[in-house]
Amino acid sequence: MPTEPTQQSSPAVSAEQIAHYYNTNTSHFLRLGGSGNTAAIHRAIWAPGVINKQQAFGYLNALVAQAVQPLPDTAPENVHLLDLGCGVGGTSTWLAQTLGIKVTGITLSAAQVEVARERAQRLGLTEQVDFVLADFAALPEIAPAQAACAIESFVHARDASAFFTMAARHIQPRGRLVICDDFLNPPHSASAQKWIGRFVRGWHLNNLQPVDEVLRLAEMAGFRLLEAHDLSHCVRSFSTPLLWAVTTLTRLPVPWAYWHNLSGGTALQVCLRRGWTKYWALVWERQQS
Repeated sequence: MPTEPTQQSSPAVSAEQIAHYYNTNTSHFLRLGGSGNTAAIHRAIWAPGVINKQQAFGYLNALVAQAVQPLPDTAPENVHLLDLGCGVGGTSTWLAQTLGIKVTGITLSAAQVEVARERAQRLGLTEQVDFVLADFAALPEIAPAQAACAIESFVHARDASAFFTMAARHIQPRGRLVICDDFLNPPHSASAQKWIGRFVRGWHLNNLQPVDEVLRLAEMAGFRLLEAHDLSHCVRSFSTPLLWAVTTLTRLPVPWAYWHNLSGGTALQVCLRRGWTKYWALVWERQQS
């Protein structure tokens, strides 16, 4: 299935622009996002059994841990996981503490690397966790990995096919790849395209595609799908009056980086409500070469 034209309607967002977006907004994400000690810069997932914010923000961490733990014939201390788009290290440090594995976090944001390294030091995890300032599209020399995760960072990749080629190069055979992110749910009306475009622009996305196309690209790169969870219904949004008010207000051309984030985020809430996008958690196994 071909990629919808929405993501192609704007010029590609450069690595420098994405870095600036996160350098500028990270402090606001942490202060206003409500994730607390989990240090999560990703969605809270209110799945069945989740009873509070801490569990909701930790849900994706636990999902990655569950996917990684069945790695065959590998002791935890010998497992190296790449956290591709690691934010401020909330997931990386939690996985290292919980599973006893080694983690390398990758982010474009110098501000995030600084916070993540301080977090690892404070938690006594500097021997287990490392954070690298880099573009995951052009990784530096790095140790082979038995697993990798990309939580709400895959959408920033400028080339989805190249992302899976990169992942296949760094993940050893029988290793795991986990992506948790937003995907298109076609077909779309002109109204849908407007809201999707607002989401793409506000959150600096490059790669918003139908999940079937992403699954096809992953298979071509040598990944076998193990699990696919549609978590769209587990993502909460503003109340209808508040959502209407914020989407209306953020149409104003305010030159504030977090304002653009609010515009994109509320547009995404509209898209999820109307079924124009879906939030999926996908788990693959890297097949033998």
